[in-house]
Amino acid sequence: MTIHTTQTSFQGHRGARGLAPENTIISFIKALQNGVQGLEFDIVLTGENQFLLSHEPYFSHEFCSKPNGEPILRKDKLHHNIYRMDYETIKKYDCGKRGHIRYPEQTPQPAIKPLMKTFFEEIEKYVLENDLEKPFYTLEIKSDMAWYGFMQPLPAEMVRLFITEITSYSFFDTIKDRLLVESFDVNILNELHRQTQNIETKFQIGFLVENKFSLEENLSKLQFMPNVYVPYYRLLTKKKIQELHKLGLKVFTWTVNDTKKMQQLKNWGVDSIITDFPNRIPQMIETVAEFR
Repeated sequence: MTIHTTQTSFQGHRGARGLAPENTIISFIKALQNGVQGLEFDIVLTGENQFLLSHEPYFSHEFCSKPNGEPILRKDKLHHNIYRMDYETIKKYDCGKRGHIRYPEQTPQPAIKPLMKTFFEEIEKYVLENDLEKPFYTLEIKSDMAWYGFMQPLPAEMVRLFITEITSYSFFDTIKDRLLVESFDVNILNELHRQTQNIETKFQIGFLVENKFSLEENLSKLQFMPNVYVPYYRLLTKKKIQELHKLGLKVFTWTVNDTKKMQQLKNWGVDSIITDFPNRIPQMIETVAEFR
């Protein structure tokens, strides 16, 4: 598989986080309704070894509530460890009714974190029923060394479980060519590369970056060359994008919520822009994103 992009594509960050509760089905549908070509989301592991859409491996104090309706307190958030819960417990938590103080345009509404399988099933069903172009997916495996053995298994096991689950889906063949798997954790990326060397399924891999190390320093942490480099947008310049393209890397960037900045990055030749606000995407943009 090779990612081909002609002009700049746009992706909904955790769906449409600025407009609807993040990493929920309603948020992704909102992003699609606003014309994105791709959907970006995060996954963590439950206590039953099922992958769940969530940016943190715990329930956030910013917008989640306990099963009894009480808001989660900042000091208690790590006690709501998703890796120690089954899904029957997880779906009793609400992560939408309170709204989000940092996103006042977000519409408060009941929302639960879906399992990864449910997410794919619901979105693929929605685009089919509404005669929409099938989106591509940017899937971030959330992982941090501080969480090893506490909020997630070690990287080798985390990756093994991920490959086993996603390739077991009956519909996997219909999504695999539209899938990019990314992470900030180089241990996860190196394991993903290693564990897919001798199997038929190869994943497009993206390297998430938010540090100010040089390109060479960052790439030296990997045991392979990724398909996509995914830096924070403030780290990018036109020259840096050209440099990455010369290396054969596509450039995705996050999280761009200003329309003028989106247009500038598009003019610089970035391959894909991830945004919380799909409704702010510059108008009259012709975009095509193909995963082959």
